[in-house]
Amino acid sequence: MKKWAIFWITFVIATVICACSSSNATYTINKNGISYVVNQENCTISDGTYSYHYSFSGNSSSYKIDITYPDGSTYWWQNQKSGNGFSSGLGGWSDDYDENRYVSGDILRDVLTEKAPKSYNFVKIFLSIFLMIVGILNASSPHTAWYLQYGWRYKNVEPSALALGLNRASGIIAIVFSVIIFFI
Repeated sequence: MKKWAIFWITFVIATVICACSSSNATYTINKNGISYVVNQENCTISDGTYSYHYSFSGNSSSYKIDITYPDGSTYWWQNQKSGNGFSSGLGGWSDDYDENRYVSGDILRDVLTEKAPKSYNFVKIFLSIFLMIVGILNASSPHTAWYLQYGWRYKNVEPSALALGLNRASGIIAIVFSVIIFFI
C-alpha cells in the first residue's frame, strides 16, 4: 500500500514539474511571410527593417498593448474577456499613425498575443487537484476510501472484493480525468 502512495505522489510531482516551462526573452514569429523578432527584455518587435517599441500587460485573453513606431506615432489595443467566455476589444492610434508606412498595428498585436501568457482558470486547477487527491486515495487505499464512504455507517462490516476493485478503478479514472482537466 505504501508503494502505491509513493508511486502516485511521485507521479503528481513529475506532472507538475513537466507542466512548468521556461520561456525565452527573444523569440521569432512568422506572420504573413514576414519574420518578426520579439525581444521581451527590451520590449521591441523587429521586422528586419524597423524596430517597434511596445508595452504589454495582462494575459492572452485580457490585455493592453501600446506600440510606438519609429516616427513616434502610436497604436494601442485593449482586449477584455467577459465572464461568458467571449472577448471584446477596443483600440486606436495617434493622429500621425500611417498604416501604409509601417507594419499595421493589428499585425503587431497578433504577433505579441501569439506567445502571451495564458490566463489561469483557478476553478479548473482546484478541480484537477481535488480529483487527483481523491483518485490517489481511491487507487492507493481502496479500503480506506470505502470506509470513508460507507464503512463508518455500519458496525463490523468489511467491503467486498468487487467494492475494493471498483474503488481502485474509480481512483485511476479520477487521476486520468484530473490530468486531462489540468492540461486542457
